[in-house]
Amino acid sequence: MSLTDPDPVAPPPRRPLVRWLWTSNPLYVISAGLFLYGLRESFGAQTREVDTWALMGGLAGYTLLLAAAAFVLVKVAGAWDDVRTVLLLVVLMFLATSVTFDELLVFEPRRGMLFNLGGLAFAVLLSEGVLHGLGLRLPVLYRVPYHLALALFFLYPIALAELRTGDAETVLWALWGFGPAAAVVTLTLLPAARRGSAYLRGTGSPWPWPFYPWSLFVFLAAAVCGRSFLLCWSLHTPQAASDLAFGPHFLVPFGFAVAAVVLEIGIAAWSRRTQLLALAVPVGTVALAGLGHQPDEVYREFLGHFAARLGGTPLFVSLVAATGFYLIAAVRRVPLAFDGFVLAVAATAIVGPHSLWLNDATGVRVAPLAAAVSVAVTVALVRRDGWRLLLAGSVAAAWLGHLGWWGYRVLREQVAGLDYLTAGLVLLPAAVLVSLGKSGALARWARVWLRRVFPGRIDPVLHVARGNE
Repeated sequence: MSLTDPDPVAPPPRRPLVRWLWTSNPLYVISAGLFLYGLRESFGAQTREVDTWALMGGLAGYTLLLAAAAFVLVKVAGAWDDVRTVLLLVVLMFLATSVTFDELLVFEPRRGMLFNLGGLAFAVLLSEGVLHGLGLRLPVLYRVPYHLALALFFLYPIALAELRTGDAETVLWALWGFGPAAAVVTLTLLPAARRGSAYLRGTGSPWPWPFYPWSLFVFLAAAVCGRSFLLCWSLHTPQAASDLAFGPHFLVPFGFAVAAVVLEIGIAAWSRRTQLLALAVPVGTVALAGLGHQPDEVYREFLGHFAARLGGTPLFVSLVAATGFYLIAAVRRVPLAFDGFVLAVAATAIVGPHSLWLNDATGVRVAPLAAAVSVAVTVALVRRDGWRLLLAGSVAAAWLGHLGWWGYRVLREQVAGLDYLTAGLVLLPAAVLVSLGKSGALARWARVWLRRVFPGRIDPVLHVARGNE
C-alpha cells in the first residue's frame, strides 16, 4: 500500500456497548454537558465580577476547543463522520452563552448588555472562521438567516431587560413577542427554500441536502422553544415568584412560520410527504394554543390582554391563522390543502372567540358551517368530485339532522300528536319512491346522476353488475 492510499476504515468492535460508543461517539455531547454543568456549579451565581468573566472565558474557551477539534478532524485526519455533531455543539455553546447572562441583565443591565454584545460578536466571528477554515460554503440566503437568529438570541434579552421598568402589560407582550420575532427570522429562509437543493451545489459539504444546512436550522428551531420559556423564567419577576407568564401558545406564531418554510421546501422539491408535513404543522399549533393553560394570576392577566387586543383567545386566533394558511396553500394547489381549509372554517363553527380549551365548545354557529359546506359543495361540483360532494353532503345532513331533532323535541312538548303527524308525512314520500322504483324511473335517474358525477367511471361498473345478473 502506497503512502497516497487512503487509510482503511477500522472495523467496529464486537462488544455492544463499545460498538455503540464507537459508531455513535456520544462523548462530544457528554463532554459539553459536563463542562456546562461544571461552569454553572462553579460560577453560576455570579456574585462576584470575576465569576462573570470566568463564565465568559470558560464558554469561549471551550467553544474554541470544539472548533479546533473540528479543524483537526477535517484538515489533519480527513474524518467528517463526527464533525456535524461538533459543529452543532459549537452552535449550542453560542446559545448557552446567550442564556448565561440573563440574571446579570436583571440586576446590572449595562454589564449584561456588554457581555451579550461580546458574545454575539464572538459567535459571528467564530462561525465565519469555522466555515472558512473547514472549506464549507454557506450560501448567503442561508447565512443571513443564521446570523439573524444569533442576533435574536443575544439582542432580544437586552431589549427585554430595558422594557422591564415599563408597565406590566408591555412587559408581558414583550415576553410573548419573542415567538413572533423568531417567526420573522424564520421567514427569511423562504428564498432559500424556494431555491431547493440546486442552490447547495458546490458547498464543500460531505452531507447531502437537506441535512446540510437544514439540520442547523432544525437545531435552532428547537432552541427557540426553550429560549421562549427561559425568557419568561429568568427575565420576568412578577409579584409571586411561582407565577409564569409562559404558555404553549407563545410558540404558535413561530410554528406557523416553520410550516410556511416546510411547505416551500416541499413545493420546491416536489415532495408530497414534505407538503403533507407542512399541512400537519398548523394542526399542532392549534393544539398548542388550546393546551397547557395555567391558573397563575400573571398568566390569566396576559390571556385577558391577548383576547382584548387580538379579538379572541389564543385557540380562536390560531384557528383563524390556520384557515388563512390552508387557503394560501390551496391557492398554490397543494394537495389536501383545500380540505384543510374547509375543515378549519367548519371548526370555527364550534370554536369561538371565547373558547380557551380544545374541549371548550361554545355551541354550533350556522354561518361558518354553512360557508364551509357551501364552498366544499361548489368546488366538488365544479371539479366533478363525487367523494368530496358526498362528504360535504354528509356533514350538512348531520348538522341539519341535529338541528332538526332539537327543534322536534321542543315542538313535541307542545303538540301531542306530533309523532303520528310526522310518521304520516314521512310515509307519503316513501310510498312515492316505491312507485318510482317499481316503474324503473328511479334507476334511470340514478344512472344519469352517477354518469355526471363520475364521468367515465360508472359505466364499466354497471356493465359488470349486469353481467353478474
